[in-house]
Amino acid sequence: MSILNKYLLRQNLFYTAVLLFSGTMVYLIVDLVGRMNAMVEAGLGALQVLEYFAFKLPLIVSQTLPAIFMLGILIQLAVMHRSNELVAMESSAISFRKPAVFFVGYALVVFLLLVVFSEALGVKGEQVTRRIWNEDVRDRQAAAQGLEDVWFKDRDYMIHIERACIEEGRGEEFTAYKRSDPGMILEIIKAPWFDIHRDMLVLTEATVFNPHSLERQSEQEMEIEVNIDLRSFTLVDSDLPYQAWSIITLAGLVTQLRESGSNVEKISTALYSKIAYPFALVIMTLLALALFTRIKNIYALVTLGLVIVFFYYTVYVFGVGYAEKGLVSPFFGAWTANLFFGFLGLLQIFWVDRR
Repeated sequence: MSILNKYLLRQNLFYTAVLLFSGTMVYLIVDLVGRMNAMVEAGLGALQVLEYFAFKLPLIVSQTLPAIFMLGILIQLAVMHRSNELVAMESSAISFRKPAVFFVGYALVVFLLLVVFSEALGVKGEQVTRRIWNEDVRDRQAAAQGLEDVWFKDRDYMIHIERACIEEGRGEEFTAYKRSDPGMILEIIKAPWFDIHRDMLVLTEATVFNPHSLERQSEQEMEIEVNIDLRSFTLVDSDLPYQAWSIITLAGLVTQLRESGSNVEKISTALYSKIAYPFALVIMTLLALALFTRIKNIYALVTLGLVIVFFYYTVYVFGVGYAEKGLVSPFFGAWTANLFFGFLGLLQIFWVDRR
């Protein structure tokens, strides 16, 4: 790494750390004021409150780092301009392109680190804080992993389950319709009880009915192989938001639920958002560089930077909302803000570079 890059890195780490600390403290104070009454009424001890906010820290960092990274770059460039460091660089035949390339490459590295950080600590933090808030504060105990009135498709079968408890491995009121290629029903299988195994359902007192020959056959015990993991449906119905699950878990859910014929728009949108949201850090870097090519005043830069952050998140929220409703594709909805603002930032940078 060159001397210039080391200097830029050291300065940016300082500004980003100061902003991140300040932003995190403000976020925690606002959240503490809003939740303290409920925590006191629920009788939470000091250790439980500390645990809640300790696990909230990774979420705060994951959510605020893209905007804070942008503000850090804007302040750093404005300070360098005020102290004539950029003029000194230009007099030494070092164009603005060199630090710009460094910041983009640096942002890509931080983006990758943010994805790993969010998956390792952010997911855990979301799950723990939700558990503390729901069980200890709101006194809503986590329900057993149960299912009610579930329909899904598995190979030649259309299956309906009235009730099932995944933890106990038992279920009630099973019905399966075996279909042929033209869509005709070959047989109907019913059972009042069944046991849940990893890749198999064991029916008790099953009845097999052939609607064409009107024959009825009873089986004391009958096995039906299933490719769908019923735990996928419990994850979908849980109180946790989809962002609280890892990329691997969401990808598995999308695959299994799509095969079962279920609607996967919301889960697919959450899956793409797990990458699109951290990538906002790279987009914010491009916007910071583009904005600095037009304005050099530090106060104007910070103000306009905050305005851009507001508009970015507005477009992001609308894109995700439309994708979850199926109005646009999940990928496009999650990446709309990145594509739009990234294009504007690159357009401005290339325009200035050509001039």
